[in-house]
Amino acid sequence: MTKRNLNISRRILLGRGLSAALLSASGVASARTVSGNKMVVIILRGAMDGLGAVPVIGREAGAEPLARFRPDLIAPGAAPLSEGFALHPSLKNVARLVRKGQGRVMHAAAGPYRERSHFLAQDLLESGTDKFMSRDGWLNRALQYGPSALQAVAVGSSTPHIVKGPASVASWSPPVLPEASDDTVARLLELYGSDPLLETALSQSIQLSGTAMMGGGSKAARGDFSAITEAAARLLLPAGGPDIAVLSLSGWDTHASQPNLLGRQLTKLDEALLTLEKTLGAHWQNTLVTVVTEFGRTVRQNGTKGTDHGTGSAAFALGGAVQGRGLIGDWPGVSERQLFENRDLYPANDIRSLFMAALSQQFGYSRADLSNSVFPQSAGLPIMRL
Repeated sequence: MTKRNLNISRRILLGRGLSAALLSASGVASARTVSGNKMVVIILRGAMDGLGAVPVIGREAGAEPLARFRPDLIAPGAAPLSEGFALHPSLKNVARLVRKGQGRVMHAAAGPYRERSHFLAQDLLESGTDKFMSRDGWLNRALQYGPSALQAVAVGSSTPHIVKGPASVASWSPPVLPEASDDTVARLLELYGSDPLLETALSQSIQLSGTAMMGGGSKAARGDFSAITEAAARLLLPAGGPDIAVLSLSGWDTHASQPNLLGRQLTKLDEALLTLEKTLGAHWQNTLVTVVTEFGRTVRQNGTKGTDHGTGSAAFALGGAVQGRGLIGDWPGVSERQLFENRDLYPANDIRSLFMAALSQQFGYSRADLSNSVFPQSAGLPIMRL
């Protein structure tokens, strides 16, 4: 063990927590050549109501039947988007980004799954295939077939399936144990000093944790989503750090009292996105954020002023790297005859198209690698310009 490693580690860890864990010691590289572009994938777990987040208000989008289907769920004060659509009033920052040309919406989006199990839908969303229980996630495959220096980090209390696989991926979770003392860290580094691989892994883990914790880890440990996105942004900032971050926000299963619950959730998301933008600073201009969920909810409200598991939902593409305006993809409408199985928003757009567009635009992935290796069974899906 070198004196230099010990000093750096003690300085980084001071006042922090030894909370980072690495799926692979090589998950964070020190000298790499990549484009400088960044990507953030946010998964909203629990099936966000896309028609609640992005309601239709104009005749061209079929507003009249929507109001008839869900008279108690239309939030007043929605911000007009375009083409007869609007944004929930809680999405103030998202609305600002849309006005700046830094935000687009893919409506009526879903993966290839057509049933309504959270677990199975999330499995396919993260695997990027139409086969259940795959051994790796699409982002891990993307690391295998993309630029050799490309790196990713998973931020949160658990490691999502999207990053699992043979490619090395870093992970960071907020601390839940008491902070490690300087003496403990020094002893660990001394213990691992005889094994270069273990020493490197521990040193990188400490550095990862110290970088993420600069914004304070206590709020992140309590599940504060803004604190988690701040940690993700700080991990993306350093030269040689990860290029892609993945994180999740749970709590979108709005079976009852949806107006209050959805408003609170969208406020959390909106504030977290603003924190991400502010923390990234100038890097926001070359960042693309995709916000997705496993499926949507029923067009009709239920008896408890909520919605049940559905199919088509809404997804977002946000950030300075967004180059287009307006909605992405096709819109199927919400009249009685246009519903999927007489209950759901028809899934007119495959969510994999959004992921393919993001990888192509940010990191130069070819159509062949995307459709053959990263997203098998996706041949024929459009790769849109975001």
